[in-house]
Amino acid sequence: MTKAVFRKKEGLYINFEVNGHASYADSGNDIVCAGISTAVIMSINLLDKLIPDLFEVIQDDAVGYICLKNIEYSKMSTYDISIVTKIIDNLIETLESIQANYQNHLKVKIEN
Repeated sequence: MTKAVFRKKEGLYINFEVNGHASYADSGNDIVCAGISTAVIMSINLLDKLIPDLFEVIQDDAVGYICLKNIEYSKMSTYDISIVTKIIDNLIETLESIQANYQNHLKVKIEN
């Protein structure tokens, strides 16, 4: 099962981690894993276009782990902060949609 955990502090996302394999099908045929991976990578790529060098990504493909952390809100405009929030909100909505259809393969959690 893949677990996605999003952490917020004072209304802002401070990090998120996506960990594990969906195990819906064999590697290369796992549509759940493909959907999760696409959503996460697309979101990180969008953030990189908007706020390059203002966050850190740690990734380990072998174990299916990716973490976005150390978002430097103090170096962003109010507008950029709102866009960052919307991008991460959209990622959560996408993952929750996948979770609704594949409950045994993805768990999404938001921690405040």
